[in-house]
Amino acid sequence: MTEVRISHLTKSFGAGPVVDALSLTIGHGEFVSLLGPSGCGKTTTLRMIAGFEDADSGVIAFDGSDVSRVPAEKRDIGMVFQNYALFPHMTVAQNLAFGLEMRKIPAAEIRTRIARVLDMVQLGTMTERYPSQLSGGQQQRVALARAIVIEPRILLLDEPLANLDAKLREEMRVFIRDIQRRVGITTVYVTHDQAEALSMSDRVVVMFGGRIAQTGAPADIYDRPATRQVAGFVGQVNVIEGVVETASGEGGHVRLPFGTIEAPRIGAATPGARVALALRPEAVSLVPPAGAGWQGRVVSRHYGGNLVDYRVAMADGTVIHAQTFPTTQFEPGAEVGVHADAARLWPLGD
Repeated sequence: MTEVRISHLTKSFGAGPVVDALSLTIGHGEFVSLLGPSGCGKTTTLRMIAGFEDADSGVIAFDGSDVSRVPAEKRDIGMVFQNYALFPHMTVAQNLAFGLEMRKIPAAEIRTRIARVLDMVQLGTMTERYPSQLSGGQQQRVALARAIVIEPRILLLDEPLANLDAKLREEMRVFIRDIQRRVGITTVYVTHDQAEALSMSDRVVVMFGGRIAQTGAPADIYDRPATRQVAGFVGQVNVIEGVVETASGEGGHVRLPFGTIEAPRIGAATPGARVALALRPEAVSLVPPAGAGWQGRVVSRHYGGNLVDYRVAMADGTVIHAQTFPTTQFEPGAEVGVHADAARLWPLGD
């Protein structure tokens, strides 16, 4: 297991930096996902860790040793690409053997390692098949096996599930995480898919514009987003704005355009200050209309199986997004009472 320490890493292509003075430490055996939209710098960061791109400035260190100018082939990393990059003219066994032969591993050990890793990825009966004879999921597992069979210091994965269908992606998330835990290898995973990052990672690094916007455990990123941008990118969110009426300790009463709420957290806001609060749709419940509380009208309803997705217009025109279990359903046009789980409110920075 290897610690990766990145300090003030910068890379530019043309006018401005793609990665802008990025600093990050990835602990021994940790699974860290770089999450962000296209063009945020996550893949460029991964390629600099791998040695496929040279940094303009900054330091990349493995266990305290600067590898910033060490060639990729000498960094001892395993890489899994989005398109798998398997050799089409080689069998599964030959694809796995290639990296070991380049390292001059004895033939007997090569056979032992290949058998062990293929058993780990549940492809032990497919050693003589060619990539064209495998499904997408099987090719992805071969690519993963090829990356770990060389027993690298660090495993890097660049959107490896992007070419799989939705059901297979879900299965492979669990599979990759299980393999990573069993092997115990330090792993950096690049994705723009929030569900992948949240379900697989020890820590998520959210990036925008070449910079880190927030780093934290998946639950911290989802339930306690640092900014509007993070809240809006990671999951669905209602951002409700109001004015603090009273403040006590960390919480206070907030007057909204369509009602009031007692929020247990309002940051450092004082009475009279404007605040923006994040409220996830699953923290909103709908009930038959009553005389007190928030009132609204259902604008749309979309049935999604385990959840029903609603948009509800409040009296001032604000639209609240709610996701509820399908036990009780309201038709578009219905008047409803809207309840928010105040404990799930989180104050947002800029």
